Amino acid sequence: MTQQNIVKGDTLQRISSTGFIIGAILIAVSGLMMPHANTPTSDLREMLTPLGEHEFITQLSSLLMAIGFWAALIGVMGVNRSITTGGAVLARLGFYFTLTGTVLWTVSLSLDVAVASAVANWLSAPTVGKDAAWIVVASLSALGRGMVPMTWIVYWLALALLNVAMIFSDVYPRWLGWAGLIVSVAVVALGVIQIFNARSITLTLIFSVLMLLTALWNLATGIWVARRAWS
Repeated sequence: MTQQNIVKGDTLQRISSTGFIIGAILIAVSGLMMPHANTPTSDLREMLTPLGEHEFITQLSSLLMAIGFWAALIGVMGVNRSITTGGAVLARLGFYFTLTGTVLWTVSLSLDVAVASAVANWLSAPTVGKDAAWIVVASLSALGRGMVPMTWIVYWLALALLNVAMIFSDVYPRWLGWAGLIVSVAVVALGVIQIFNARSITLTLIFSVLMLLTALWNLATGIWVARRAWS
């Protein structure tokens, strides 16, 4: 299999590989910072309370994850540029959907920052102000409830398109495309399930595993490209 579109010294591919690697690291680290978000309960107040109790960590995690997705977008730009024959149309669609998904992720993670702050305010509010403070929390949480599954669907649909393009191209190893495609389809299916079901610790844990696998895919892709663009 030839790698005719990734050559040593290609500046964009060097930047792309760096974006994938940095994105993978930041996404993985931000996820590992949030074990308190996986409270095994279906009660919304109990589920959100740890976010306010660990307000700074929650907000820092959201910031790092957002930067991680921005970095991964730079990586996807390189994949889009490198596929010029087989799968080129799908690569373009994948890039544009990734751009849209990254915007959705940015908005979703911004809501997480706001929710953590609102929960912290609710926890510290005097008794007479508890109900009003909770209304703010519930409103922000409701926005996130609709935003999150749609973000999962759009972003991983983008990665599915991108990985199909990689499979049909003569640039990337097919095992890399198949690995990314399997994970992407699983997250899209999970997003659809999440739309029609209440928040659940089970779905959250499954998503956490799939997110980690996505980060590993980013890392593997970044290393694979780096070995050709830098060496």
